[in-house]
Amino acid sequence: MIGMSFLACVALVIIAIVIAAIMYAMNIRIGKGMYGFAAEVAVGWVGGWLGWIWGHWWFMWWDVYVLPAVVGSAATILIIATLYPPKEA
Repeated sequence: MIGMSFLACVALVIIAIVIAAIMYAMNIRIGKGMYGFAAEVAVGWVGGWLGWIWGHWWFMWWDVYVLPAVVGSAATILIIATLYPPKEA
């Protein structure tokens, strides 16, 4: 995104992967299989970015405020999973 360093992008990807794995293990899913997990990582990255932009508290890791990024990532995945649940086959 605009004004983001490469390490900040990597930090958001790591946060998104961890949060998506936790949500996937809790059976909160956007889609099925690996495509669903990839969708959760992408949505988690966007949510982490929004949380990083809106919140500036706790500590920074590679120019990313960790707590707002984690909360934003989890909240965005939860909202999208609630609004668009996976279709039953």
